[in-house]
Amino acid sequence: MQLPVSLADKKKNLEEIIARETRAAVACSGGVDSTLLLKVSHDVLGHENTIAVFADTPLLPPGEREAVREVADLIGSRLLTVTLDPLAWPEFTANPPERCYLCKKKIYQIFLDKLADLNFNVLMDGTNLDDLSEFRPGLKALDELKIKKPLAKSGLTKKEIRQLSKDLNLPNWNKHSSSCLATRIATDQKISQEKVDLIKRCENFLQVFGFMGCRVRISNDSAIIELLAEDIERFAQEAIRQQVLNKFNDFNILNVFISVAGRKGILF
Repeated sequence: MQLPVSLADKKKNLEEIIARETRAAVACSGGVDSTLLLKVSHDVLGHENTIAVFADTPLLPPGEREAVREVADLIGSRLLTVTLDPLAWPEFTANPPERCYLCKKKIYQIFLDKLADLNFNVLMDGTNLDDLSEFRPGLKALDELKIKKPLAKSGLTKKEIRQLSKDLNLPNWNKHSSSCLATRIATDQKISQEKVDLIKRCENFLQVFGFMGCRVRISNDSAIIELLAEDIERFAQEAIRQQVLNKFNDFNILNVFISVAGRKGILF
């Protein structure tokens, strides 16, 4: 019978995987996964042989670009910021089922081209073991571009990454998962700056009530609110529901629904 691998063993395995590289760049979003990967890479390879790379786009949730800079400063890593506008890409704004794959491949190819000019030929991504069992079209792009996934390769799950991040005193170990705002727009419905701004306003309003980690999915004149499972009961209070409904109506959203499944919170 195979004995379970301890978290310490997985961390050592991660360090050994990273140490096989001479120099490496880390695609950094400011989230828990990429922050841990950047921290360990910086510790193992050193300052001169590590760099974080970040895509600054109009699709970022509020506060994400600031979070990336804070993470890089805390770790002491260099940061390459690449300003991109997927809203100018027709294949992206058409929002086909393979949108995420198309976008990820284009962004990471741009990363690779710019990193090559800095003599960085290896790019690593913060995909974890749990991600491999989920529907993530962007993973195909990583495989095609030969982007390395050290966290997944070392067998680290999201929960274990949070634990390691806490052990290393990384301030975002308990940060809620985030994602590109385009993921809130129904497939085959055109993505526009107007829709992205609407999603930002809706989610910002919900966060005023403390509904962190929420998602607002837009389809025509309707919205589906996804909250953490533990927040659904509080949302059901008449006063809160009415305020949210009124505000969304002000945004010209006529139908407002809530997903009763609830999103997963921080598993820790």
